[in-house]
Amino acid sequence: MLGAGTSVRFAMLLFLLLAASGSMMLTVIIGLSDGDRAGCELAAGVDPDDSGFWGPAVSTTGQIHAFQYCESLWAPAPSWWQIAAWPALLAVSAALLFRFLPLWKARRGRVVPLEAADPDGELRPLLAELAATAGLSAMPRVVVDPAAGSTGAVVFGRTRRPVVCLDGGLLVTRHRDPVRFRTVLLHELAHIANRDITLTYATVSVWRVFLVLVLLPYLLLQGYWVHEALEAGNVPSLDRKVLLAAFMVALVHLARSDTLRSREVYADLTALRWGADPHGWAGGGPPDAAGPLRRALAPILEQWRTHPRLGLRQGALSDPAPLFRAASLPFFLTGAAAVVAAVHLLFHFAPYYIASSGVYLAASLVPAALVAGVAGIALWRAVAYAVLTGARVPSGIAAGAWMGAGMTAGTLLTGMGAGSAWLPERPYVLLLPVAVGAAFAWWITQCAHLWARTWRGRTLRPALLLGLGAVFLALASWFVWWQLGGAAYAGGYSMRAEGVAQWLVGRFPTTAPVRELVGAPGLTTLLPVLDTFGGTPLVALAATVLWVVPLAAWAVGPGAGALRWTPASAPVPASAPVDPVPALRRVLLPGLLCGALACVALVAVQVYMHGGQPGPDARGGLYAVRYAGWTLLALAVPSALAATAAGVAAGRFGLIGCLVAAQTATLLGFAGTTALVSLDGCVEALSVFQDGCAWRPAWQVGLFPYVQLLNIASVVATLVAGAVAVGVAVVRRVRPPRSRVPRRAARPGGVPARAAVVRWRLVAGLLCTLAAGTSAIVGAVHLRVLSAVPDLTVTQRVTTQLAGVPDRPVPAGTRVRQVHAWYHLSGDGLVELATTYNIRLNAALRGVRKGDSWDSLDRRLRPVCADWGRAEVFEVIWFRVPDRSAQADWHALGAWAGQGSRRCLQGLDARDVPAVMEALRELDAAGRCAATANARIDAVLRAGGRAGTFRPPAKGITCNRLVQP
Repeated sequence: MLGAGTSVRFAMLLFLLLAASGSMMLTVIIGLSDGDRAGCELAAGVDPDDSGFWGPAVSTTGQIHAFQYCESLWAPAPSWWQIAAWPALLAVSAALLFRFLPLWKARRGRVVPLEAADPDGELRPLLAELAATAGLSAMPRVVVDPAAGSTGAVVFGRTRRPVVCLDGGLLVTRHRDPVRFRTVLLHELAHIANRDITLTYATVSVWRVFLVLVLLPYLLLQGYWVHEALEAGNVPSLDRKVLLAAFMVALVHLARSDTLRSREVYADLTALRWGADPHGWAGGGPPDAAGPLRRALAPILEQWRTHPRLGLRQGALSDPAPLFRAASLPFFLTGAAAVVAAVHLLFHFAPYYIASSGVYLAASLVPAALVAGVAGIALWRAVAYAVLTGARVPSGIAAGAWMGAGMTAGTLLTGMGAGSAWLPERPYVLLLPVAVGAAFAWWITQCAHLWARTWRGRTLRPALLLGLGAVFLALASWFVWWQLGGAAYAGGYSMRAEGVAQWLVGRFPTTAPVRELVGAPGLTTLLPVLDTFGGTPLVALAATVLWVVPLAAWAVGPGAGALRWTPASAPVPASAPVDPVPALRRVLLPGLLCGALACVALVAVQVYMHGGQPGPDARGGLYAVRYAGWTLLALAVPSALAATAAGVAAGRFGLIGCLVAAQTATLLGFAGTTALVSLDGCVEALSVFQDGCAWRPAWQVGLFPYVQLLNIASVVATLVAGAVAVGVAVVRRVRPPRSRVPRRAARPGGVPARAAVVRWRLVAGLLCTLAAGTSAIVGAVHLRVLSAVPDLTVTQRVTTQLAGVPDRPVPAGTRVRQVHAWYHLSGDGLVELATTYNIRLNAALRGVRKGDSWDSLDRRLRPVCADWGRAEVFEVIWFRVPDRSAQADWHALGAWAGQGSRRCLQGLDARDVPAVMEALRELDAAGRCAATANARIDAVLRAGGRAGTFRPPAKGITCNRLVQP
């Protein structure tokens, strides 16, 4: 029917170890290098006592050019091969160990061939018979450990070249207890048939190599730092890196143990299917706990064992229901492993400043695929088992919440969005992964239930793959959004109203005053969050597959008779409660009607906006933002109404019913928006941006954010549908609906009813094609834009514009350290360069004589005027001075220098003496500001007990900070 999912769980462990190896060794490499990244952070104005995320992030990102330049000088990134070498070394070493382990286990002196322990050849026919029973194409190699007095066996090696090792005690008891002998051998052969040997020993090999090559150097480095702290007389604090390493060890061991226990139980079940005696495992596995204390601790200790207890194994043989239950611990470990692996993978790119949205998406694909495989298979199995046995189909909400709790734990332990603090500035945001995990699991179970009731194939695997593909896309988008937007918001992400207004005016040009936007509601709260939705790659496609996949199952519809994928040996009990699948029209009709309502609402928005239409040059800014906002509202309200109606009608399938109806209404409404914007101006009463009639594709209208609005509308419809589904579920639990007599599926004659079903299926097919095609095309174009390596100049400008320049008050000692780092890491050279420019200018002016020709004057002044122009970018190539007074003088220096340099060169070209004289006065003002900045830096350093500036401070000089344009 469906696989156990252990292979995917092993694959997740392997991926986690490989990703962590490069990331953790990068920490070791950077820690061993003689770098001063902390000094660059101080020079950028970062407060070392600020344990938060947002303040330091803005200080460095808002000066990213200077920070990157500082790191290139004082903390250069290691070569890429140094990072890539460790995962490669880990993989090669693990492969060698994987090859060596079977040789070591089967070495001479430890084991002997079967022929040596069975000279009469009695066992060979029996083993051949058991191998044939197991369906093996070839007889595995069999060896004997004569020194082992136990009555067990083990299989090792590779799936294609397995080795079965029999304990000596098992051979001794084969005549006295042939049932146990046969059962044990069938169990080991089941491991071969289940094809889990290679993955098991590959994981063992990678884990052991990871402990030696990665974890040991990592912990030695942490111990060295602790030793240094103790030598300096400081008390070392609990470091997140040490805790993360400990969590990694616990996570891998717990996940590996849980998978190995499942592997053993499934081997038992396979052997039982081949005729093994269920009592033949007596004495196999750890015994059940005795005593009240041990019984109380048994559930905890059980999680650390690699072999299940005897009671658990025997219980699974009599009742396999626990194997199909979505347990909390595997889901928690899955969520934590996904986040930790994604962060480790992204850390590989951190030193190189190439982390675009496309890179974040690429780093999220494998974790998303593994989470979808582990959690999705487990929940599909639970649903299929419930359908087969007539039990109540689980909602999956509790298991999904545990998975979300694992994501939250991974976020906290990796420090994502928290900086060096243990909790982010907005800790309540960490509840969001819990809710998202529960929602994903809820969707998976309802989608699996719907497909299980409608699928007409002989196996559920195609439907499973389709459902897992949808979950994969949705999880990938979720991981990207959480890393780029959600975690940042938890860490204190905030924007200035003035900065957001200026950014919007740049995005939607207008001649209207910027102050109109500053007071707009939601400018710094709702708009930034919506913008993160719009900037997430493939988010519209992810939202689309969440309703298109279940709609396809609804369109297929339940077939007549028994389910073909149901095993003949497991018929559904006659008394089993069957949740009816609502008719397709009951979920589509609300979406279609509310889609028409959305189109009417959009026409009303056009009329309303036309009533306040400004002049052609003022239709950007607040006017464009208001139009986008009203458009989004006109799409969201009908989608909520559609979700409510479909959620009530869908019964047990309320969540996916709400999604189908809400997204159908949004899709039709957005199609109406596309038509209205593309034909804007053709109907005067509906014109918003245009005055004349022409076909202008909506995605090419500069004042209308088509792609972003499509992404945002898709996410908003998904959120609305989820909220409505929760509300409907709560109401149904509080006030259960009355049982109804089911309506007839066909009218007299049956033909009109079948024709109606065909028509509804055609409508569903058209909706699926339109939605999937549109979102895929838009997503591909959007992904191409977002995948470009970010322009650092744009990043710096936008960050400074939106978040402002951090000017957090710091203690005097910290201010001294910041100014000292700024000056000695490179600021001294710039101060000296500006002083040299001023000296050269004065020397050139002193060399001017009456009667000098203009060409002589040009030769003297032009070089120094051109050199002064370089001082204009001092504030860009290096950090702002982390002292308010010195920074004011430093900023004035750059402004005077840039303006004076340009005017001097222009005056020399035009032979305009008054213009040149004015420019020289401006350059002299720049020189004065350089002198006062140097004096202020000297005063700060000396006040802190440090050596002053290299050049003695000038006295009696003032800086004119009011630069006149």
